[in-house]
Amino acid sequence: MLIAKVGSEAYGACIALVLLVGMLTTFKKSLKNYCLILILAANGLMLIIDALTWWLEYNDKVRTLYVIFTISSVSLLYLIVAVFNYYIYFYLSEKCSVPAWIGHFGVPFCVLGFVMWLTSPIHGQVFYIENGVYIHGPLYMLSQLLGAGVIFFDFVLTIIYRKNLELLDFIAVIGYMLLPLFAVAMTMLMPSVGSAFIYLSVTLSMLMVYTFIHVQQSIELKEKENALTQERLAIMMSQIQPHFLYNSLNAIYYLCTKDPEMAQEAIGKFSDYLRGNLDSLRTKEPVPFEKELDHIKNYLALEKMRFDDDLNIVYDIETKDFKLPALTVQPIVENAVKYGVGKSPNGGTVTISSREYDDRYEIVVDDDGVGGYTEAKREYDGRSHIGIQNVRERLKLQCKGSLNIVSELGVGTTVTIVIPKEDTK
Repeated sequence: MLIAKVGSEAYGACIALVLLVGMLTTFKKSLKNYCLILILAANGLMLIIDALTWWLEYNDKVRTLYVIFTISSVSLLYLIVAVFNYYIYFYLSEKCSVPAWIGHFGVPFCVLGFVMWLTSPIHGQVFYIENGVYIHGPLYMLSQLLGAGVIFFDFVLTIIYRKNLELLDFIAVIGYMLLPLFAVAMTMLMPSVGSAFIYLSVTLSMLMVYTFIHVQQSIELKEKENALTQERLAIMMSQIQPHFLYNSLNAIYYLCTKDPEMAQEAIGKFSDYLRGNLDSLRTKEPVPFEKELDHIKNYLALEKMRFDDDLNIVYDIETKDFKLPALTVQPIVENAVKYGVGKSPNGGTVTISSREYDDRYEIVVDDDGVGGYTEAKREYDGRSHIGIQNVRERLKLQCKGSLNIVSELGVGTTVTIVIPKEDTK
């Protein structure tokens, strides 16, 4: 029997520590996840200490150590209950507005339970040691009810806010709390079961929490990947608009009779442009800036056929040795042509420059067109505004970059893309 008790708790401790390592290495930082990390650490330590108390039982020579271990394991249990209350609070706060006092609800009850156990060697009301054996005192059940009451409060709280949770979220959160509550009830009905059943039920509950979070994060990651794919598709389709295809093909058509060699060169650039869009759609990782720049040059060469002398292009490239998300600069250059220079009666100049600094790379797309663009007013059409938002989100997600727009009516627009250096290699 002793081997079974010690072995089961040691096994539970191993599970808790493995989950803890998983949390520390794979989960994103948040107050909710910090709570879970603390719970897993306390749970693993609690099981190890409780397993040691089983080995020390019936040995009155280590009475003091036995008492210390007993109090320590129960104290960690109260810590877990209090922190789990915070976990539920932070979890619900992500879904809806929850009063702040709810997060602190479990603290006084768990502190009271801790004090009862800490002082029990003096008054013997919660537990006492007789002939090296741990025995429940008259207030033992009350001490258990303090922790169970906090968990029951979380249970009721989740039911109250159930309308703000998805059905699967609601079932999962309720499931976390049913096992510890059931364990407390079983301990009251069968006191001989002792703390082992409660401790192991907490471990199993934490395993369920971890599994649920892992599944949720996998779903979120998949959704983000799908969103990025859709964004790349949206950007590609926003560039290959019918009017752009028509204008390019129409210009090539007239060149075929006027300047066949130039028409042949234009067809090559048109083909490279379309291929670049398709390649970018398939690319999930950041690409070299030089590749992005080649794609931009193909696009601008085609637009140059349309605008002729009304479109001037300046390349001020000082560095190419970095990476960025595919189709990052292309939508910005397209906006500069279509909504800056293209809307100006006298045309204008689009300047593309790149610079290297100690901590970052910067790409600047500047035009001296009509200006006056503000994202708040969305003065570009909806498609272009969405393209800029896509660029900003992909920059932040893939390389922690940023995008800033400065636009003045009648003067022009300057877009600055910043790529942090440590994330570009």
